[in-house]
Amino acid sequence: MTMKADTRYILPLPGIFIFLLFLSVNTCPAQSSQPKVLLSVQQFEAIGTAGALAATVSELVRNELARSSRLSVLEETGRLYRIQRQSVRWRDLFREGSLRRLGELLESRYVLTGSVSTPGDAIILAARIVDGETGRVLAAETVEHTGGVSTIAAAAATLARRVLAYFPLAGRVIEQRGDTLIADIGLDDGVLPGQELTVADLEPGARGFESKRVRSARYRAEQPRGNRCALVPLLESSSRWFGVGATVLSPGGADELLASSRRSGEVPELEHQGFGAVSITSDPPGALAIVSGLDVGRTPLKVPQLAAGRHELLLGLEGYEQVWDSILAVPGEVREYDFKLERRTGRLTIVTSQPDVSLRVDTLELKLEGTATVTLEDFPAGEHHITARKPGYETWRRKVDVDLRADSVLHIELVPYPGSVLVTSSPPGASVVLDGTFLGKTTPWRMVRLQPGPHVVRTVIPGQGAAVDTVLVVPGQDITLEQEIREGWFGFIPAGMKLIPAATLVAGGDSVWVDSFYIDTYEVTNRQYALFVEATGRKAPRHWKDGEFAEDEGNHPVTGVSYEDAAAFAAWCGKRLPTEPEWELAAMGPSERMYPWGDNYRPGAANIWSEGRGAAGAVGEYTEDVSPYGVHDMAGNVAEWVDGWSDEQRTYRVFRGGSFYVNQQEPSLYSRDGLYPVSGNSYTGFRCARNLRTRR
Repeated sequence: MTMKADTRYILPLPGIFIFLLFLSVNTCPAQSSQPKVLLSVQQFEAIGTAGALAATVSELVRNELARSSRLSVLEETGRLYRIQRQSVRWRDLFREGSLRRLGELLESRYVLTGSVSTPGDAIILAARIVDGETGRVLAAETVEHTGGVSTIAAAAATLARRVLAYFPLAGRVIEQRGDTLIADIGLDDGVLPGQELTVADLEPGARGFESKRVRSARYRAEQPRGNRCALVPLLESSSRWFGVGATVLSPGGADELLASSRRSGEVPELEHQGFGAVSITSDPPGALAIVSGLDVGRTPLKVPQLAAGRHELLLGLEGYEQVWDSILAVPGEVREYDFKLERRTGRLTIVTSQPDVSLRVDTLELKLEGTATVTLEDFPAGEHHITARKPGYETWRRKVDVDLRADSVLHIELVPYPGSVLVTSSPPGASVVLDGTFLGKTTPWRMVRLQPGPHVVRTVIPGQGAAVDTVLVVPGQDITLEQEIREGWFGFIPAGMKLIPAATLVAGGDSVWVDSFYIDTYEVTNRQYALFVEATGRKAPRHWKDGEFAEDEGNHPVTGVSYEDAAAFAAWCGKRLPTEPEWELAAMGPSERMYPWGDNYRPGAANIWSEGRGAAGAVGEYTEDVSPYGVHDMAGNVAEWVDGWSDEQRTYRVFRGGSFYVNQQEPSLYSRDGLYPVSGNSYTGFRCARNLRTRR
């Protein structure tokens, strides 16, 4: 979809502008020695705000403009200009000729002045380019900033870039890619996205300057980067006119150049010189006009000196069909031409990121039931008001300018409203803790403006008991969570475990909902397993000597245990083994990743084969091998038994994760293998999990 670019009425900056263009177009491209426009930047006026803020904005704008290779920013002349501006009758103190000499004395004919105001929450930055001789405002720009004073530098930079767009530039087309031209403008400060430039074929004039244009047309700058940018034609038919070597100019500069090429001498009477004039208007106005291959501006316009005879006219406006016609210039006459432009139609496809959205396109009501796409045939180009609504989401409302040179696609993404949860408890009066933070409130209490997704809610009555649940907050919905206080239990996270909030796990292209649960922070150690062996009489791992682990390996993960051994230990502790989805969620978070910290291996981050250790180490020794939830040693040290089968015949139990036996070239968190439930090996251990109820 083609959006309407910001357009500005660019008044040509005369005199020095023409001189600069002559110099710049005679080089290829503009060289670093190109003369610069002299500009005085005045102190901005503070309106309803602190003077210090206005002074800061002035300095930021001045510094940004000073970095431009197009300008020389002056300060001393600014003081002189301020003196003359503050004099009530300063114009009466000088004759016209004296004003011109004063302008020469000041050196800078162009002055940037402006103001900073704060009407409400926004900060408004306004700037005007003023002719220092006449006081005439040549151009004006405004930037509205809502980010606060701390980020005002970004707004000042934006204002400076917009001001810079009014000053001349010239360059060359260096590459052609279909209808798109790649231009080198010879400046390191570039152009603004959406800025209009004129592309022209020029021929040498009488003094060697390239001042006579064979053809010219308006283009829009896109993807500017450094001194290069892509140029897209505003009129489709003009794209075949230009190629490598064509000249790129500011539109104002091109108009000045055109005017100078026509003024070869005085023309006292047009009828004796074979010239006429034409006036061109259109409905709607603002159409680009090309007469005999020359860009003459936007309608309504008047071409005052046009060679007598018939001329080809190309008229175009975004969203409307182009007009090809002819106009006649008659010596001594002003011919008037008016054109009614026809709206272009085409196919518009609207895509939303959520299904079941209600759309309103101008006055047309549409309902996207079970789909997120709608296509409108024979849709008129131009400006349209489009609204998208869905319960629980902020209303999307835009004024969109659709071009429809080809099939257009509009993407709409709705932002969900925060949800709310009413927490009650039996008995009432329990303190409310949300995601580990005490809210300072007691039940019943409604928690508002919660972000969609899972949240852990705990209520506690000191000395009596507690309750804990995970609630899934739905956009725009008010959910009621009823909790029953359990006497003698206070809902603390079990020692040595991490709480993993409920989430949708995305892995391998599939997604699965995983309820909240607890999981051991570290793998079960030899010391912990020895207590289980002593209490239950279960057989110790084979590599233990005389039923005891090595003296210096008490804090190492236990290995050589079977799935059945691990499940028995977990039951003895009042826990269980984690499921595969639970293990993956605890290891990588809701999104896929190869390692707990990301997709690229960090040397020395985990105990895997390529590190050369060749044996298990103490749990938690590798401090970088930590999942987003604070669970250690998921990528390395030892693999871990999980509650799952590795085959459809349910013969082999699964163990997951990397170990000192796995190389870094293998994606550690995706390492998956299986053994008989009664078998074990030297690089597989386990950790335990516990349930936590979830409310959806």
